[in-house]
Amino acid sequence: MTYQSELNRHLAEYKRTVLGISEAGLYRYRGVDLPYEHILPVCHRRRNLLAEAEPLAERFLNNNPAKRHRYFHHLNSSQAFAFNLFFPFFSGANEISSILLEAFGQYGKLTAWQLEDIPDKREGTNIDVWWKADNGLQTFCEVKLSETSFGKAKLDDDHLTKLRTIYAERLRDHLEPAQLEPSAFFRDYQFYRNIWHMVGTEGSRLIFLLPRANTGLWKHLDGLLPCVLPATRARISAVAIEDVLRRIAADHDCPQPLRSYGTRLAEKYIIRQN
Repeated sequence: MTYQSELNRHLAEYKRTVLGISEAGLYRYRGVDLPYEHILPVCHRRRNLLAEAEPLAERFLNNNPAKRHRYFHHLNSSQAFAFNLFFPFFSGANEISSILLEAFGQYGKLTAWQLEDIPDKREGTNIDVWWKADNGLQTFCEVKLSETSFGKAKLDDDHLTKLRTIYAERLRDHLEPAQLEPSAFFRDYQFYRNIWHMVGTEGSRLIFLLPRANTGLWKHLDGLLPCVLPATRARISAVAIEDVLRRIAADHDCPQPLRSYGTRLAEKYIIRQN
């Protein structure tokens, strides 16, 4: 059984036993609505957020141009996971935000952060999470959950123009030349555009946050990183969701309600081993 099917099975059980929802949600495929147990009925989409995150996320969505992703009501939504993880910690006091920074292996106090940020309006793509600490370090974070690869883009005129006029010049000193060929670049477009954002900010870092259990995606990332030149590669790290949640739950400087919250996030997103 694949990681994706195991996660969906786990989330379907979570929906029944924790959320108390038995009705299947619908996924439209080729004009037909197909029921799936790991999907929430759209009327319950807010239940994809834990109680601590939900009011903060709703306030953010009501006051920012960011929108819920189309499949936000899927329990395996990486956007919903990001909302659940970051809002309760980064919306709190400095001491609370530092707990999550330390879980990522960083130190200092949070001074600014943004979900679904568009750093460059001309380029126009979103960063899942961006933050800045009081030591000046800026971090771009790409969040993955059930994905099997990094997002691709069409080889159409608009994207080819974007590669030529926006991406190529900045990335030329950071990637192996073959990766700027259109077929390679757009096959793993999301990976390379995240690097483009990072290298546009001096001294910044890029984190790929993904489940260790999603071994196929880790393998894919491991295959892409050698295409990044060494000095730039040193600014990129992969962080396991399991490790972040474990560190939160074990951090004795973390208030007990948030330690318990980390445990509840793990209950939702980490597949239990039989």
